[in-house]
Amino acid sequence: MKKLLFAALITVSSFVSAQGIDFGVKGGVVFNSSQGLWEGLGTVKDGKGSTGFQVGAVLRARLAGLYIQPELLYTQTTNEYDNYKVKSKSMDIPVGIGKRFLGIAHVQVGPTFSYYFDDKLNVGEFANATQDQFGVSFHVGAGVQISKLLFDLRYQRGFSKLSSEFVKGTSNFQTENRPQHINLSVTYLF
Repeated sequence: MKKLLFAALITVSSFVSAQGIDFGVKGGVVFNSSQGLWEGLGTVKDGKGSTGFQVGAVLRARLAGLYIQPELLYTQTTNEYDNYKVKSKSMDIPVGIGKRFLGIAHVQVGPTFSYYFDDKLNVGEFANATQDQFGVSFHVGAGVQISKLLFDLRYQRGFSKLSSEFVKGTSNFQTENRPQHINLSVTYLF
């Protein structure tokens, strides 16, 4: 049985490398340019985004002159509303379809599926009562590959607005924004 499993592993490994599939790790800076809206206690405030980060794993499969690049990324961003900050955490799955050219350059476009699992307000004693958990965005980007390093610049924008509600006693605050990011990242391919 062990010999059979070992033979299957070698067969799958050689097929994967023959098909041009690369794995990698990715990290980068997220420039959150979402202009959100804060509503509560009879006030409405415009927000602004600030810098965040993302880390995760990348798979790149080459076929027929194109490549497909699904990723699994942990992303953390912040929106600011005067003295309040709302920090959002999500798991993002961008699926890019791209094309390489000039030997080192590439362009990419595709959807990004996001699961938002934690919004926190920087003011104590407020609880996150509800929040939108799923969102879909599109992304477009370009970059260069130098040896095993990919350097990417990507623009991402949500198709719809996301909201979170925070409560403290009888006070109720709600935020709403359409995700809009510029991502600058580096990926190391194994």
